[in-house]
Amino acid sequence: MKRAGDCISRTVSQLDAPLYRAARRFVRSGTKSLHVPLHGRGPGAPWLRQVGFNSLMKWDLTELDPLDDLHLPRGAIKEAQGLAAQLFRASKTFFMINGVTGGLLALFMAFAPPGRKVLLTRLAHKAVLHGIALSGARPVYLPIEKEPSTNFPLNVSPQSVEKGLLKNPETALVLVTSPSYWGVAADLPALRKVTEKFGAILAIDEAHGGHFPFYGDRLPHGAMAGVDLWLHSAHKSLGSLTPGALLHLGKKISSSKIGFWLQVMQTSSPSYPVMISLDLMRRQMALRGEEMFSRLWDWGQTIRRGLSARGFAFLQVEKVEEMGFYLDPCRITLLFPRGGGHEFARLLAKRGYQVELEAGGYLLAIGGPAQLGRSYSPFLRALVRVRSLLDNKNRAIAAQLPPQEFPPTFFAGAINNGEGNAAENFSPFPLSPRQALQAPPVSVLLEKAVGEICAEMVIVSPPGIPIIAPGEIIGKNVVHFLREKRAEGVFFQGVKDPTLKWITVVKKC
Repeated sequence: MKRAGDCISRTVSQLDAPLYRAARRFVRSGTKSLHVPLHGRGPGAPWLRQVGFNSLMKWDLTELDPLDDLHLPRGAIKEAQGLAAQLFRASKTFFMINGVTGGLLALFMAFAPPGRKVLLTRLAHKAVLHGIALSGARPVYLPIEKEPSTNFPLNVSPQSVEKGLLKNPETALVLVTSPSYWGVAADLPALRKVTEKFGAILAIDEAHGGHFPFYGDRLPHGAMAGVDLWLHSAHKSLGSLTPGALLHLGKKISSSKIGFWLQVMQTSSPSYPVMISLDLMRRQMALRGEEMFSRLWDWGQTIRRGLSARGFAFLQVEKVEEMGFYLDPCRITLLFPRGGGHEFARLLAKRGYQVELEAGGYLLAIGGPAQLGRSYSPFLRALVRVRSLLDNKNRAIAAQLPPQEFPPTFFAGAINNGEGNAAENFSPFPLSPRQALQAPPVSVLLEKAVGEICAEMVIVSPPGIPIIAPGEIIGKNVVHFLREKRAEGVFFQGVKDPTLKWITVVKKC
């Protein structure tokens, strides 16, 4: 692998921030506002100014000639996107103002026509299934591997992708989520070789890995692997405002085709504060990204050594690498094999530490640039203190079965619907998601839904990953898993009944 600094141009232009510069010049000009937004950069919304929005509102601009137009960039936005493409080694980069979600929807509308197949994994965000439902394509799930000592999900192997393409030669697109929500990255160079052999488009949902190029040669990412298209949630790790994101194209993808659908899937009144933050984020990453994330890499390694010395169980880099995958050291997944994760996170929050995600069997803490000015020692002390408070309770529940955090259908070798091996039976979709959503629906008790075709999307969020999607056969193991989650008090997104006592299925003719 190449270090980011070997490929990122260090030209003087990266010192510039064209959109920020144009917006600052316009704001300072004192031009009177007789255009939308009618708050007039603040005075028209006094209550918002009073509660602290004043400094932000002066940047809340619109598509005036000096400020360019996101959907027809010819000036400052064009220059800003060009600098981002240069930094992230793309042939073309688009600013996204409604997150990676908008880019995923555009991707499927552009390159996954009705009836064609899309290979993906159950690590995919709900936006992936939303895009497939809109396009009319047919999803094919690829099983992912798991770390054997912890049964924690890793990512998809090149062998699974190749087997999926052999069984589904009509595949239009392979969508891989790398890194996963838990920071586990697939072997992207190897995946690129497989998809090139079959002539399929390889797109990477790299929402949680926008910082990977700045780790140097340590972790695989879309630009380094030369994939066809990849997306970054810039607000997640790179420092832009929420929901700023970037969509990058490789050399083979038509910018005009994806560009049309980006206009469809994004507002015609884009947020200038978000776009300006993307421009400034790019400049910061060009000038300081490698230094920042080199220090964060060391932070992650130090935290991990501290956890190991104190006897905590966590997802380990070495174990992940033994399986042929990669792990972001700043994604810390603490493991609770006998449960207690929810209570641990609650007590940790009382001590001033809010984690990204909690579950019965694990919690996820993410380190980012905000940690660089803080000592890691207080966090480790808080973890030890919370563990000591829970020791008696943990001993009391030691005889219980470990919590099931992921459906068996996630994994290679799992039984799929009680009718075969998931590694061989790649697609449990008798209907496409669009067909299932348009079919006559009926509600049934969850316990009575085994063998039915699902007509809604059952999502646990965070992490926003569908457990089952429209058009998919509802298997026994999935019903069992959902009943367990329901008993824990989980509420579900994407369904008519958030408690999931009832589930919507396709009505039988």
